[in-house]
Amino acid sequence: MDEREIQLIGRTWSLLNLIWFIMFFSLLAYTVLGILLKSYVSFSFGEETLGKMRTLFYLLSLGTITYSVYARRSYIRKALEERKLERALEIYRIAVIVSLGISEFIGVFGFLLLLMGDRFYGFPLIITAGLVMLYHRPKRGEVLSLRDHR
Repeated sequence: MDEREIQLIGRTWSLLNLIWFIMFFSLLAYTVLGILLKSYVSFSFGEETLGKMRTLFYLLSLGTITYSVYARRSYIRKALEERKLERALEIYRIAVIVSLGISEFIGVFGFLLLLMGDRFYGFPLIITAGLVMLYHRPKRGEVLSLRDHR
């Protein structure tokens, strides 16, 4: 690996870790805001409506997890097919950002449930979002495999 490739991989690695860190800890902000804003925001949902919303958010979360894994794998497959390292790293950045962004929706669903007063079911969605983001974090081996695959 020449010096330019090492610098390019290092910059990509640093940028992706910063993005991951910011998005991951935004879940903490969702949790704190959901708890603090509950006393100021009130929704007048009955238990039946809240149950339907809960079910919808959980189903959407399952779909979101499935799609995030599919999207990431699809982008990484494209990155491995690229001949130029710069283009492969660009596609890998897209893969990580898209999969993290999609995973962020799960945290939003949990945040909404917290605001609706459904704390017991809101927290698991936020925790799930965190676990999915841990799964989608940038991986050094994947980044290095883009160089080795050439």
